[in-house]
Amino acid sequence: MRKQLAVILVAAMALASCNNVEVVDGVKIQKHEHDDSAAKLKEGDIITFDLVIKNDADSTIKDSRKEGKPLQDLVPPAAPVGAFKGSFENGLRLLSVGDSATIFVPVDSLFKDANQPVPPFLKRGTDVRFIVKIKKSQSRAEFEKEMTKLSAEQTGKDAKLIEAYVANSGKQFTKTSTGLYASITNPGAGEGPQMGESWVVNYIGTFLDGKEFDKGAGVAMPPVGQLVPGFNEALMLLKKGGKGTFVIPSALGYGAQGAAPRIPANAILVFELEVLSKK
Repeated sequence: MRKQLAVILVAAMALASCNNVEVVDGVKIQKHEHDDSAAKLKEGDIITFDLVIKNDADSTIKDSRKEGKPLQDLVPPAAPVGAFKGSFENGLRLLSVGDSATIFVPVDSLFKDANQPVPPFLKRGTDVRFIVKIKKSQSRAEFEKEMTKLSAEQTGKDAKLIEAYVANSGKQFTKTSTGLYASITNPGAGEGPQMGESWVVNYIGTFLDGKEFDKGAGVAMPPVGQLVPGFNEALMLLKKGGKGTFVIPSALGYGAQGAAPRIPANAILVFELEVLSKK
């Protein structure tokens, strides 16, 4: 019994020490979970992590968990001599795989060199709290290998879903060399969108289930080349007055990152598109 109590007390002391706020290498940090035996984060490795950002009033500025996808970033090098050391990025260097911690970064330091005012939801003299949970750390080679595998798997999933959609659409689609599916009802005539040009269009964007996520009438689009690859290609398949339906696989859309909150990860997009005039 005495041995069990000793183990419990040691564990409790370790947990209490993890919850103390301390300053380590210039970083103000509070570790909630830490394992000395876990793999340390190494400069240049790619980490996968959950992140919640809060202000001093405990209002949430960002929560990657609610967005449905963890973040990924490189473990940065140490801050150069004379640079501010208390950044979130430097705080990451103090953590290991599986760790969770709060990194406190002064608002004044965040905006010291920024050419923009402090937003109203932040106060000078307070800290922004970056609450992070490290889920995984990979070398660049490991990360690229995993991404290649996941991309191939997603391409296969997309193909099956799109083929089923096309078969039930009642329209004739052609698959381009990139994987875009196009059903052009009117190709238009004369000049058409080219790279770097901005054109006025009508469009409706839906998912495969028909749920609409965006639409516009008489909208001047950003220059061709600055849109997702599938939309860039769709525009250049039409000329002035042209109309068509385009199914964009996730790899030619917003990919695994999505575009929160409207576009989830790995979303296949369907656009009804009409090209009106050059801007």
